[in-house]
Amino acid sequence: MDAKRIEIGSQSDLWAVAFAGESQVVGGYAGGDIRRWKIEDGQQGPTMKAGNSVYTLVVSQDGQWIVTGDYGQKAILWNATTHEKVRELTEHRYVVWGVDVSSDGTKIATADWDNVEIFSIPSGDRLLPPLPHDYVSGVKFSPDGTRFATASKTLGFRVYSTNDGNILFESGQGSHVGYWLRTPLAWSPDGQQLFVANKGKIICCDLAKSSSSGWSTHENQSQPSITSNGRFIACAAGPSVSLWDCVSHKQIGGIISHNAQVGCVALSPSGRYLACGNGYNITIHDLRDVLSLEYFNHGLCATQLPLVEMSTKTFQLWMHNDLSQTEMLLSKEISSASSPSHYMLANRALIRARLKHLSPAIEDVKESLQIQRSPIGHIAMAVALLAQGDREAALCTFDLAFHDCEPRDIRFLLLLRVRGAI
Repeated sequence: MDAKRIEIGSQSDLWAVAFAGESQVVGGYAGGDIRRWKIEDGQQGPTMKAGNSVYTLVVSQDGQWIVTGDYGQKAILWNATTHEKVRELTEHRYVVWGVDVSSDGTKIATADWDNVEIFSIPSGDRLLPPLPHDYVSGVKFSPDGTRFATASKTLGFRVYSTNDGNILFESGQGSHVGYWLRTPLAWSPDGQQLFVANKGKIICCDLAKSSSSGWSTHENQSQPSITSNGRFIACAAGPSVSLWDCVSHKQIGGIISHNAQVGCVALSPSGRYLACGNGYNITIHDLRDVLSLEYFNHGLCATQLPLVEMSTKTFQLWMHNDLSQTEMLLSKEISSASSPSHYMLANRALIRARLKHLSPAIEDVKESLQIQRSPIGHIAMAVALLAQGDREAALCTFDLAFHDCEPRDIRFLLLLRVRGAI
């Protein structure tokens, strides 16, 4: 079965694409426009103008910031809500080909074909001296933000310490993995494996063991771009995209083909949507039509409740108000998972809050939000804060749940508000 497609067209060449939560996509265009679109109806929001062609962009996990890199040798920090320019980082010698934002939203990494640089959000202060890496075109923070990886066209890939800029791993000059307008880097959820794309293959580097392995991909003539949600990798090369299991390294689903070269690619936080930039268009694919649920929610099945994903057995125990058994089952699911989903941790936090186990509940929520910012994570935190007696903080946290919700989920959140559940 082919994935359902949504086409978003424009009158300019598209060079970069990223998701803003599950419901919106952002494109960077020739001429300097940054445009934001709703997936549901294709409605365009305000246009931001960088002044030069935008070759790379990223949206912070909390949805607060957008960072772009452009032909004018600038990285620009934007307020994602007001769409106003917050800071211009002009300390680059060449075109800014790569940008990233740390998971906690406090740091920007940039790559400009000559150096990698780290800046503070929102001040723009340089946190490290420029780190030379010739022909560097890609940069990617690890999930916990303590390291970042870079890719060079001629000097392979490296892993640096975010704290002091020391090189922790270097592949050597034999690995030509970077290329302008391509994103060749992705991390495993635990930050122990780095995936690096090259023509015809993906390399998996196990940093803990200082070893690497690789596998062939569907196309070997074009320099690929990859993106991952931690459970699978989408690899774009030429006019097509292939999907790969992060653990088994086996191909999943069929080849997703386009009529034009796929120049950029992105996955929504859950992995449900795949965005492919081809020519003037952004093509959105709903991958639920081609992949099993395990690739989106770690084997959890969808209940009929808004915002909540859990196994059927957990759902049944919860509905019978057997809180202790529900907590035990969730703990078993979490301990047995190679990388627990944010849903699992948020669900256990809600149960623990009801059991008045508030400190463990808050720790669960923090870990859930670190894996992925989500409405259910913010709701769980609000419930835990309310149980602690901090109603003001609970209300402020609950409001964060409105970000990036589907329209039907926003109505559900408003219903919770009206009924005084929070």
